Parts: sequence; C-alpha cells; structure tokens
Amino acid sequence: MDINWQTSYIDPENLIAISRGDDNRMIKYLRQFQELIPERIERLQECLVAEDRKMVRQTLHQMSPQLEFFGVPEVIPPIRRLEYEYETIPLEELKSLVKKILVQLDGACEEVKMILNKFE
Repeated sequence: MDINWQTSYIDPENLIAISRGDDNRMIKYLRQFQELIPERIERLQECLVAEDRKMVRQTLHQMSPQLEFFGVPEVIPPIRRLEYEYETIPLEELKSLVKKILVQLDGACEEVKMILNKFE
C-alpha cells in the first residue's frame, strides 16, 4: 500500500517505522487504537462531568502511550501538565484543557478510521 496519508491529528511516521511498512502490523496497531481510545475518551468525559480530577489524570495517563505511539502531538504537553497540576489547576482551566484534548482525540480517531478504510 502507498503510505501517503494526509493527516492533521496524528503523525503516522512512528507507526510506519515500527510496523516496517507491513500492512498487517499497521492494521493491528490501528485497530488497537480504535478499540482503546474511544472507551477512554468516554471515561474521560464522564470524569470531567463528575469533576473527578484524580480520574481525569489517571485516564489521561493511561492514554499517553498510545497517543505518543500514534504521534498525537497536540495533546502530549497538556496531558503532561495535567498529570502534575491536576490537584491545583483551577477547575475551569482543567475542563478547558481536557475539552481541547478531546477535540484532538476525536480528530485522531477519525483519521485512524480513515486510514483503516484505505486498507479495505
């Protein structure tokens, strides 16, 4: 497959490098992302509504490996910040940061879906 994906939310270079361009391995990793991230997005939204700072932090922390692997660069700095400041950051600022992260994650999920569709 020609690997020239037009993406804005993810940087597939790491995926391509680790998969060594093997379509089956890329599909496996993409499907893993597609399974894990949407459930964690949902959990993150629930934690945000409940104003549960600790669970927001924990959920973001659980997502970090996949997000770094898939090169979702816009979310890494705010996630790192929230990991350290989750107890002290004003609640409205925390909510604002998480909402920005959620927008990026939704975009990343759509791009992963688009890429998987190209394999079919």
